[in-house]
Amino acid sequence: MKSRRKKEWENLLEELKLVLPTIDVEFRETKRIKSNGGLCIVKGKNVLIVKRDIEAEEKAEIIKNELKRFNLEEKYIKPEVREFLEE
Repeated sequence: MKSRRKKEWENLLEELKLVLPTIDVEFRETKRIKSNGGLCIVKGKNVLIVKRDIEAEEKAEIIKNELKRFNLEEKYIKPEVREFLEE
C-alpha cells in the first residue's frame, strides 16, 4: 500500500466521493453509528454511511471496500483514484 500524507488522504477521499453518484450511491457522514461505516439500503436507495469523526484514511478505505461490489470498468475514474481502488 502506498504511503500518503494526511492532505493526500483528504484529496483522495474527495475524489472517491465523486465516484459514488456515478453508480447511484449517496454518501452520508454521521456520528450516530456504532461501526465506522458501510453500504446500506435506505428507502430503496444505496447509501454509504461513514462515521463523521474518523480519519480521512479510514473513510477512504471504507469507500474502497464498498466500491468492490460495483463494476467500475466503464466509469471514468481519475488514474490515481483507480490505482488506489486496485491496491
